[in-house]
Amino acid sequence: MRLVEGPSGRKYNLAFQQSPTLIMPVSEAVGTHPYLRLLGIGLFGAVLCFLLTRNITQPITRLRAAASGIASGRLKTRVDPAVRRRHDEIGTLGRDFDRMAEQIEALVSAQRDLLGDVSHKLRSPLARLIVALGLLRQASPEGTPEYLNRIAQEADRLDKLIGQLLTLTRIESGIESTQREKFDLTNLVQEVAADGDFEARAHNREVKVVRADACTTLGVPEILRSAIENIVRNAIRHTAPGTSVDVTLERITAIEPKAVLQVRDYGPGVPERMLRDIFVPFHRVPNQDESNTHGAGLGLAIAERVVRLHEGHIQARNAANGGLIVEIELPVHGITV
Repeated sequence: MRLVEGPSGRKYNLAFQQSPTLIMPVSEAVGTHPYLRLLGIGLFGAVLCFLLTRNITQPITRLRAAASGIASGRLKTRVDPAVRRRHDEIGTLGRDFDRMAEQIEALVSAQRDLLGDVSHKLRSPLARLIVALGLLRQASPEGTPEYLNRIAQEADRLDKLIGQLLTLTRIESGIESTQREKFDLTNLVQEVAADGDFEARAHNREVKVVRADACTTLGVPEILRSAIENIVRNAIRHTAPGTSVDVTLERITAIEPKAVLQVRDYGPGVPERMLRDIFVPFHRVPNQDESNTHGAGLGLAIAERVVRLHEGHIQARNAANGGLIVEIELPVHGITV
């Protein structure tokens, strides 16, 4: 029974009876019949599972497509932006995938550039060798020594270049990292400086050890010696005649003790925009004198990789009053008494 109001404003009591043959409301039917209740729950669960599955599988499918693109050689392939914008583990995976793809692209590009540079660097001395051999065949006995000397010079350049390339390959492959030992860094620096001073005196230059604190480090002595020699010889080539190359080894005690090695020359320095590029293979500072163009541009690149292999850091900067300073930081493992 229900109280209703008519059009005239008069109130009536409305009574009605539901026929048992009418269809019950859906909610009441589901609540009354267990099978319908199970069916409703099942449908709701199926829709929920479908949406959840689609939410997971769709970005994974896009990740798989991106991985297939990388595997097919399309190194610029990246994950769909919709995947990267997600704030869950799948979004984190997508962002990590993009960083990995960028690193792979950079490494492959660097290897291609290195291969091109190697081909160019090898072609030049080989071409000069072929020319010298051709001239030697046509030369008179008096001119033979000149061409023989030229052939020997170019062969020596090829030998040094190939040796540096092999060293660079061994370092980047990590072969040398398995032969670590603790050694006297101070003694190694002093030996390199002494050898460099012997070579420098022939060119009216010298190498001086300004300071050498006692310290020991962990690594591979031979390849670290080669790296420091490359830096010192580079400084000897660029320092002005009558000047010296100053070598300083300082032990700094901070949160983590470290050894700081500085090799300073008194040459023209390097343009500021190129200070980071001098550690790139085959990169050389332009507009140098002919006396400074004999290198292949691998010495500092090898030094940078050796220092990184020893968990250190290398950088270059111009000195305030002229010249270049190459600084190496290495971890210290004890003190040599």
